[in-house]
Amino acid sequence: MSSSDYISLRRMRNMHQLSCNTIPDCHTQPACDITIHKPHDHHDINYCVIPAKCVNNNGRVISTDLVYCNDNNSHGNHHHVNQKYITKTVKAYRVVPVKNGTVGFLVDKCLPFIPGQSISCNILNNESNYFNGIVFDYDKDTGFLSIGSIDNVTGNFSNNVVYNVNLIMFDPEVVKLKQRMEYLYKYLFQVDLETTPDFNPLTQQLIFHEEKLYNLYLYLFNENIRVKMDYEVTEAYLVRIADFLYEYLFDIKLDRNLDFNPNGRPDILLNNLRVKIYQIYLYLFAVNLEQNSSFNPNTPIN
Repeated sequence: MSSSDYISLRRMRNMHQLSCNTIPDCHTQPACDITIHKPHDHHDINYCVIPAKCVNNNGRVISTDLVYCNDNNSHGNHHHVNQKYITKTVKAYRVVPVKNGTVGFLVDKCLPFIPGQSISCNILNNESNYFNGIVFDYDKDTGFLSIGSIDNVTGNFSNNVVYNVNLIMFDPEVVKLKQRMEYLYKYLFQVDLETTPDFNPLTQQLIFHEEKLYNLYLYLFNENIRVKMDYEVTEAYLVRIADFLYEYLFDIKLDRNLDFNPNGRPDILLNNLRVKIYQIYLYLFAVNLEQNSSFNPNTPIN
C-alpha cells in the first residue's frame, strides 16, 4: 500500500466525524477559546482552529455543540442560518435504513443542508452503526430532514436511538480509494461491498480454517470440536488444536521442530495456521485446498 493510499484510508476512517478544522465558518459562543482565521481571498468565509483541550485523543470534537455559529454575513436578513455541519436528531428514533431507501427525522432548525448533499448518520456513542445517503429535502423552519439513496448500511438499527448527523466533505482521493477497495474485494473474495458492507476477510478466513479443522477431527476421531467446553473460533484456539494433530499423527511438537514438514518440504515452514492446515490436508488426502477449497473428507464424493 502506498503512502497516499494509507493517508486516504485514514481520511475515510474519520469521514463520519468531521474535525472542526474542515468546517467553514466558526463559533459565536463556544465552550472554549477558538482562534478565527479569515483568508484574504475569501472574506465571507471563516475557518477555525480548535485548541487541544476541545478535542479528544483522536482529534475529534468533544461535543457537537462546539460546531455551531450564527451566520454573521446575513446583512440585515433576519432569517439566520446556523453554519453547523454536525448535528444530531432532536430525540430518539427507530429507523430502518435499507440500500436505496429513505428515512426522515427532526434535527436542528436553520441548518445549511440542501438537497443533493452527501450525508452520514451514526448512532450516538456507537460509530460502528452508521449509514450514508443524500439529502432529499430539509425544512429549515421545522428541522425535518429527509435522507434518500441510502448506502453503506452497517450495523444494527433495531432500537430507538439518537443519531449523529453530519455532511460528508468528500475528498476525491477517498472516493478513488473506495472504488479501488470495491474492485479488490470483488477480485480477491468475490464479494460486493455494496451488498455486504460488513464483510471481513479475516473473520471469513478464520471461519474457513475452523471448518477444515472441524472436518479433520470428525474424520480422524469422530469428534465434534464445536461441543467442547473450551471451544471458540479464535486464532489461538485453532492453532492449538492444529498443533495437537501434528503431535498425534507425527509425534512431533512444532514449536521445537521449526523445519518439519509432513510432505518433505522444508522450504515451506509451518509458521501459521493456514499452512498447517493446508499441509496436513495435502499429506492425508493429497488435496490442495487452494485448488479444491470445498473438499470435505467426510463427504463420499468430493
